[in-house]
Amino acid sequence: MNRLIVALFIVSIFLLNGCASTKLRSSWNNPDFNGPSLQKILIIAVSNSDLQRRLYEESFVEKLQVEGVDAVASHTMISALGSDEEQGKALIKAAVVKSGADGALITTLSGIHKDKQYIPASDVYAPGHGGSYTMYGYYGYSHGIIFRHGSTVDSTLVNLNTAIFSTKTEEMLWSGDTQSVNPDGAISVVNETIDIINGAIKKAGII
Repeated sequence: MNRLIVALFIVSIFLLNGCASTKLRSSWNNPDFNGPSLQKILIIAVSNSDLQRRLYEESFVEKLQVEGVDAVASHTMISALGSDEEQGKALIKAAVVKSGADGALITTLSGIHKDKQYIPASDVYAPGHGGSYTMYGYYGYSHGIIFRHGSTVDSTLVNLNTAIFSTKTEEMLWSGDTQSVNPDGAISVVNETIDIINGAIKKAGII
């Protein structure tokens, strides 16, 4: 089979199956923040799933500690944040005092939804001139270019919002929205999101 057609087949399978891909869609920096960098961060994942909360918090703590930043997972001091807003505030304040954290990072799941993306048919190009093709190879090349039809791809989008605050002033220092497309599972979303957020706040001088 012509190598071009093989390549086109592989690309089409890749597009139809999708792959985990997380990107930072938007972010904001506090223009009044001039440092110093945070020394200890309380990691809080707002989730109805205790397992996912622990996974996210522990993974982020591990990542920050590798970077030389002290961090603590909120679940080690707060077993459940609960649905009562005032009670949650009191629990977080107590955790901040107990941990001695000068910063708090809060990540919230802002939505999961399905999306349909239409991939239009490719433009039609005539194969190039020259004697590098055999007759059947030339036909295979032409066939692969001409018959590239449009298709619809179903995607799963996972959106997370992350914000970092100074515990001393309670002011927001940084916030960002990430989106994961067709994730393989919670672990891939967590790992990719943490890498992106970690890089962004490091660049902003937060850590």
